Amino acid sequence: MPTVALDLLGGDGAPEIVADAVALLLSGESPGEPVPELIVVGPPELARDMMTVRGVAHERVEVVAAGRAVGMDEDPLGVIRAHEDVSVTVAARLVARGRADAWVSVGHTGAAVAAAVLELGRLAGMSRPALAVVVPALAGPVVLLDVGAAPDATPDLLRQFAVAGCAYAESLGICDPGVGLLTIGGEAGKGDRLRRSGHELLEEVLPPRGVRYVGPVEGHDVALGRRAQVVVTDGFTGNVLLKGLEGAVQWSAARIGQAYPDASPAWQVVVDTATSDFAGGMLLGVDGVTVVGHGAGTAEEIGACVRLAARAATRSLVTRAAGALAGWSA
Repeated sequence: MPTVALDLLGGDGAPEIVADAVALLLSGESPGEPVPELIVVGPPELARDMMTVRGVAHERVEVVAAGRAVGMDEDPLGVIRAHEDVSVTVAARLVARGRADAWVSVGHTGAAVAAAVLELGRLAGMSRPALAVVVPALAGPVVLLDVGAAPDATPDLLRQFAVAGCAYAESLGICDPGVGLLTIGGEAGKGDRLRRSGHELLEEVLPPRGVRYVGPVEGHDVALGRRAQVVVTDGFTGNVLLKGLEGAVQWSAARIGQAYPDASPAWQVVVDTATSDFAGGMLLGVDGVTVVGHGAGTAEEIGACVRLAARAATRSLVTRAAGALAGWSA
């Protein structure tokens, strides 16, 4: 099994909720494949005390020292450059040095992205990394990127996202994924300047390289999954769409449960979604498997992020992405 480094100090409920996730993973109660080897990154005494309280034998979890996290109100790059013992930096460095195969944080997204870039470096052909999530669409899963790593984008950055997103989709078992560009209409020429220029570039350069470009898609196409299996956009738009989808799903499940008391499976769908491949965002374009989870994630959701990271390492996601990006100029 691969080894996954887990940031103990990241997340709204850290460190307690992260420690709960470790205990849940090691208890065997989590569904899915075998548990990966774990390295908990945080203050050693605190980490060991939390493992003891939760009945986790110390020999089952390696602890690597880190002194502090990045606060949500802090400048992540400034903190990382000023302190060597920031938990996201230490966790990413474990992957860079080969001590771990992947790492996970549910803390400050900007800090996780910065640590990954600084410690792991970017893949050739990728000028900025993208955070990709898997959306459980009706016709099958859809890879949506970027959802927050790069708020601003250029047409060529959208092209990079398309190539990396296809590699991720293929690692998930999606054959011949179609790429769509998120905009406000399905016809060519719709959208702002970025979307219009992006469409022209994607239409020109992707098909000759074997990438199936299906053209512009709209927001509902992400939830339906029929037209495209990879949807690219800038990180600002993608983040807004993702959170809108999350809220709509929770609202729908809650209202169905209220109207039909025997419809508890509706809420179970939300739970299952949050604890499967859809649990965390995969940072594409860096030279190491990096998963960023939701800051308010439960122990089950954090555990799902760990399993997602382990699967990506097992399926050689970084090698796939590097091969797909090879030959493109960044």
